[in-house]
Amino acid sequence: MSDPTETTDTAAAAAAPPVIRHGADAIADALGRPRPTTQQRAVIESPLVPALVVAGAGSGKTETMASRVVWLLANGLVRPDEVLGLTFTRKAAGELSVRINDRIRALEDVGLITPGDAFEAPTVSTYNAFANAVFRENALLVGRDGESQVLTEPSAWQLARRVVVAARDDRLAGLDRDVDTLTAAVVALAGATSEHLVEPEDLRRFAIEFSELLELPGNRGKPYKAITDAVAAIGALEPLADLVAEFRRQKVDRGFVEFSDQIALALAAAESAPRVVDDLRSRYGVVLLDEYQDTSVVQTRFLARLFRGHSVMAVGDPHQSIYGFRGASAANLARFPHDFGGDEPGVAEPVTFALSTSWRNPVDVLAGANAIVAPLSEASEVDVERLSPRPGADAGTVRVVFPETLPEEADEVAAWFQDHRRRAPAGSMALLLRARKDLAAFTAALGARGVPYHVLGTGGLLQRPEIVDLVACLRVLHDPAAGNDLIRLLAGSRWRVGAADIVALHQLARWLFQRDHTQQRLDDDLTAAFRASVAAGEHGSIVDALDFVATAPDEHGALEGITAAGRSRMRALGGQLAMLRSRAGSDLVDFVTLVVQEMRLDIEVAAHEQGSGAYLDAFIDELAGFVSTDDRADLGSFLGWIDAAARRDDMGPRSEEPEAGTVQILTIHGSKGLEWDAVAVPRMVEGGLPARPQEGSSGWLGFGRLPYEFRGDAAELPRLAWRGQETQKDVTTAIDAFKEQVKARNEDEERRLTYVALTRAKHDLLVSGSFWAGGVRPTEPSRYLRDLVDADVIDGAAIPETTVHDENPMGESGATQTWPHVPFGQRAPRVLAAAERVRNANPGAAGRFAADIDLLLAERHATRNAKHAVAVPHRVPASGFKDYLTEPDSVAERLRRPMPERPYRATRLGTLFHQWVEQRARSGGGLETLDVWDGELDLDADDLVDASPDAVVTDDDARRLADFQATFARSRWAGLTPIEVEREIHIPFLGHSVVCKLDAVYEIDGRAEVVDWKTGKAPSGADDLARRTLQLALYRVAYAEFTGRPLDQVDAVFYFVADDLEVRPSELLDRAGLERAWSEAIGS
Repeated sequence: MSDPTETTDTAAAAAAPPVIRHGADAIADALGRPRPTTQQRAVIESPLVPALVVAGAGSGKTETMASRVVWLLANGLVRPDEVLGLTFTRKAAGELSVRINDRIRALEDVGLITPGDAFEAPTVSTYNAFANAVFRENALLVGRDGESQVLTEPSAWQLARRVVVAARDDRLAGLDRDVDTLTAAVVALAGATSEHLVEPEDLRRFAIEFSELLELPGNRGKPYKAITDAVAAIGALEPLADLVAEFRRQKVDRGFVEFSDQIALALAAAESAPRVVDDLRSRYGVVLLDEYQDTSVVQTRFLARLFRGHSVMAVGDPHQSIYGFRGASAANLARFPHDFGGDEPGVAEPVTFALSTSWRNPVDVLAGANAIVAPLSEASEVDVERLSPRPGADAGTVRVVFPETLPEEADEVAAWFQDHRRRAPAGSMALLLRARKDLAAFTAALGARGVPYHVLGTGGLLQRPEIVDLVACLRVLHDPAAGNDLIRLLAGSRWRVGAADIVALHQLARWLFQRDHTQQRLDDDLTAAFRASVAAGEHGSIVDALDFVATAPDEHGALEGITAAGRSRMRALGGQLAMLRSRAGSDLVDFVTLVVQEMRLDIEVAAHEQGSGAYLDAFIDELAGFVSTDDRADLGSFLGWIDAAARRDDMGPRSEEPEAGTVQILTIHGSKGLEWDAVAVPRMVEGGLPARPQEGSSGWLGFGRLPYEFRGDAAELPRLAWRGQETQKDVTTAIDAFKEQVKARNEDEERRLTYVALTRAKHDLLVSGSFWAGGVRPTEPSRYLRDLVDADVIDGAAIPETTVHDENPMGESGATQTWPHVPFGQRAPRVLAAAERVRNANPGAAGRFAADIDLLLAERHATRNAKHAVAVPHRVPASGFKDYLTEPDSVAERLRRPMPERPYRATRLGTLFHQWVEQRARSGGGLETLDVWDGELDLDADDLVDASPDAVVTDDDARRLADFQATFARSRWAGLTPIEVEREIHIPFLGHSVVCKLDAVYEIDGRAEVVDWKTGKAPSGADDLARRTLQLALYRVAYAEFTGRPLDQVDAVFYFVADDLEVRPSELLDRAGLERAWSEAIGS
């Protein structure tokens, strides 16, 4: 028998608290870093129990989490590979991973920990990626295939749209919604049911039960309007639930999953098999949950199932919970002790910490932010400490402007940025919008003052004039009802059709509406029936009318109201549209490219002073990505998706880095997690910020919305007491009370948004508004401006009490416009003056540059007649750049007569290796060697050379790839964390756009090092290396210009993985050298 005394001693030793050898201060000293604050030290040295950290904006949470990991490692409490860090975006995951891995290397350097294997790195990932991994590992437990293909947003949209189009449900006609609206509702409702674990059948039953409200006593025998409206909206859930069920079924049948499905399925696996939970708890000893306030109900339930009572540290800020529309809930923080703690034996009591020192904001900016959220702090279920400025923080500046009109407001905002740029040319700047509806006013003002700006995101792309014109043309080609889009084309600067002619075209449309195909007048009863069958204002299509103008003879009586000039221009446009429609059956990308060329949009952009084809290229890239997800994609589905994608893009966080000297324009939702030196928050008026929600105050009593009682956070949401009421009047009273609760909740959301906006400013902040935009009534200054005045942050005298105008000085619709538009816009006088000088010049006079001009013309003639003289595409991939310079004749022949190329197996292996390295870097370096199959790698169609159905990864491919991975693991790169991975940069280059895709960039000793992975053979000689070096030189120039770094602080190197060989060229051309080489080879 064993000695009982020995057993008791062993148990006591196991239960004893760990020995802490290194405190947080000592570790900071050893690493040469500032010591943590008292609050940070408490978080860093906290015990291994569930912990909630309430961290205000800019309070250094990422640094503190990294220091927490360092403290755990230095004291031997966990190994690096036992750390799991989760956050929402790849950008945030990358930043956290870099911080942690940098600290680990520093610990190794000073001898506080023993260097470990490169594969023993912490796992840092996004919440969705982690859930996806758990789902794939355990898919068979829930009856699914681990190789299920993840549906991208475009592919999910297209599948849902096909479900809608294929439906044979008469109830859909009664909803009076178009295909795209129904598609959006199906996608949203399917996501919501997955997020909250709801079955479509539950929605059907709910809709039926809710419809019984119509049976309650009404008002003198008639139903109340509030009841009929609500029942109609909720009644739509019946057919929508059937569409959602069919959408789900098709995803399962086709082996598809969405991100929301992955989380729900991962949860199902965890709940069905204890071994899933046991495995993950043993694998990860410490779990860090970043931005916890943005987790959804199903994410919280999933994580709590896995790590309840475990060493989990959740970090979040209820005041920054701004993604409630996608299922996030600020109440998650309040529920943390219940979700991760409890009364069960062995479950430790959770602890709570605070980080309340702002390391970002100056004193005055912080005072303003605190004033905005003061009401939220008082009502919060979580104790939120007031943010205080860092020691030695300066005051910063907070300024307010509130002129009479929107154009004046936009100009003052532009002037403020102009002044800031003059004082700090390299400073970062941002204009944060609550919504994009007033974007054009601000971009026009910035452009007029010569202030560079960049509108971020798909929504910004769609606001570009050339893209607006392109989309308008596409809509006209697709939809006969796209009258507004046709008017934009007709009245634009190319066609310049006058207002009277457009009115006449509208009258012609009405005339055609009343006639049959032989132009005979229809019977009055039949015309009335037609009128009753369409929406108000749809009594005739001006698109069809334009087609009529294009083909009817001049003497036709229906054309009398249109001037000769108007007919000529309409016929030109109508003929062009007819030609384009005849090509509509071609490849969608080719078709849209043809539209760009035929509408001369590429020429117009190139002719502009600040012209660049980058936005047209970006739009084509969006289209190509959409088409690549489904070979049955058509123009209608793309037009429907692009609008929905823009709305979603506006509401999600952005990942772009600040651009020195350029005003970045984005939504407040997109700004979360970012910071700039100078920030302007415009349109702080009632109805602007705070905004009025598009759905009003109806909450779930709207089309296609998930009733709150089905949501996992229903206890924290407004409650509608509709059950058990005796009359419709009682229900109406309950609805009124419910709407008041929804309004209050919306007000809280707007306050949080304003807080996020203000706390983005590192030094200077401008808030602005104006009385008049459009409409007949002035807007009032925002209540948030009054809060700032009350807190003595801004001067109340700068905000007038009322407007000085009795009526809108701009008219009801806003600023006055000249119609038709003058070509060249504000540049017109200069362009016209230059043209006049040319006309008046003596063509026979030989100027002092005549000889030079003759030589240049002769040179151009020789170049154009050269064998390799073929128009070079606007977009030039960096990978092909060397061919233009070293083999121009071969390139010209390929451009002149494109031929399909045989896919190379080496290219495919290179693609797989690049994808593996990218995934390894994204996950913080912790990926093991992959068993690679097509579905796992999520390869883009452009990257995968052999994309045929029978293209599989052979055993030999897998062995070679494993060799590459093993070689990489032994290289110096394996122990480094890149600051950029697969970064795509477009640089303007002598009238072209060179597309550079950088494999990786590392920060080494304060210098940037661009690395190009090569899986092929090393250079065979000096000439071969010189040719390959051209691409590397391009990458170096692109990264330097993209980041604003001096070129001499950017290095570039090849790594030939098959030979484990680094090649660092001794000389790399700068931009001037590259341009000179291009000009010598190409001639332009």
